[in-house]
Amino acid sequence: MSSTGPDRPPAFVLFTDLPKAGAYLAAIAGRGLHSLVVTGPPRWPLEQVAVSCVGRAGHPFEAVERLEFLAPDDTAGILTRVSTWAGAYDIKGVFASSETFVEPAALATDLLGLPGVGLRAARVCRNKHLQRLYLGEFSPVSVLSTAPRDTILDTLDGHYPVISKPLDLYCSIGVRILRDRAALEAHLDSGQRTPTLLEQCVSGREFSVETIVTGGRPVFSEVTQKATNEKEGEFFVEMTHTLPAANVTPDEARRLKEAQETVLARLEFGTGMAHGEYRLLPDGGVALMEIAARPPGDGILHLYHLATGASVEDSVVGAALGEPVLHPRAVRRTRQIYFDHEPGTLGDVTVEAGEECAGADPYWVVEHGLWPTLEPVAADAPARLGKVLVLKARGAGLEPLTDSFGRAVTALFDAPGPEELERFDSAVREAVRVSVERRAEEPA
Repeated sequence: MSSTGPDRPPAFVLFTDLPKAGAYLAAIAGRGLHSLVVTGPPRWPLEQVAVSCVGRAGHPFEAVERLEFLAPDDTAGILTRVSTWAGAYDIKGVFASSETFVEPAALATDLLGLPGVGLRAARVCRNKHLQRLYLGEFSPVSVLSTAPRDTILDTLDGHYPVISKPLDLYCSIGVRILRDRAALEAHLDSGQRTPTLLEQCVSGREFSVETIVTGGRPVFSEVTQKATNEKEGEFFVEMTHTLPAANVTPDEARRLKEAQETVLARLEFGTGMAHGEYRLLPDGGVALMEIAARPPGDGILHLYHLATGASVEDSVVGAALGEPVLHPRAVRRTRQIYFDHEPGTLGDVTVEAGEECAGADPYWVVEHGLWPTLEPVAADAPARLGKVLVLKARGAGLEPLTDSFGRAVTALFDAPGPEELERFDSAVREAVRVSVERRAEEPA
């Protein structure tokens, strides 16, 4: 259905979260294509600032040719809009960088006959229960919360602690740990209306595997090391990403990548990028936590840029256009850390500029409407603090961290080797100061 003809300018349809769209828009514009962007209606200050920058001269969002606000579940509206665009533009590619638009983007590629992740991959990756059904080889014991109470208790007997996961949410929203039968029964008695997946909480080191796939063939894959706040309570908020992973042997990294390839083959994954989260079990096995048919979130794509010297966004846009992809391997060690905070109101964020962290003034993302671009350096360059990002506005309320949206301050840095990265980690944590004003009703 993709239109052709000299009177139709070439274009690319991007389903995205606008504040993180800068590198995708640059990759599209760099190929002489017009950017047709679909995003959700702006709800948060960051999104509202981003929208206000669309079309502004000199801003990365100047490249947006068309911008459409559509709800991710408005499948008919989305496909109607894409069809209308196909009548006015020669659409060369379609890609979804946003989790909630994975399925409609897959339908759009199917409608237009363009490369995409595929309908099975898109559907299964958007539902954690379907992942357990399709990918049982790598799945822990699980059961839906809508099953009879006795079935739930019998299925999970002897498999505590248990995790409760909403079926189609992301960023750790609603994910919590239930440590014993009493906690599970209390959870079942709480009257929660939204179905969840209840599954065995497996122990082991956590990783993600990011894979670029073209025509069903993985062409680039790397392992990212994770750390969460699960030891401090009942939630699973990611607090650290290290790329490449520093706590795996070559054999363990190989097994993680092989598991990812097996998963992608089962899902008949076509063209795009997959982000799978796994744990290495004490017995050497690999357990799948979940998989997404899109690039990773947080600042992981920034880490890839710093580690490999090349833009992943450029590579995945190329893949969606049917270009050969030869993304380089990592030559530097990189890390992103999030800073925990006390409940209260965000005051200020400062960097005590010693020699190691000089020039890294905090970047208030909400004031700019987008995440900044970080430029890579030579493989043997000294360790450096790339950027400290403040993700909330001054005066924003801060709560205990129960999901990824609660995080307020993060730092991204890189080093020539793993030892230098660990030493620099301590320097960064010491240099960054987050000022929180306690609310009047909170005890000192």
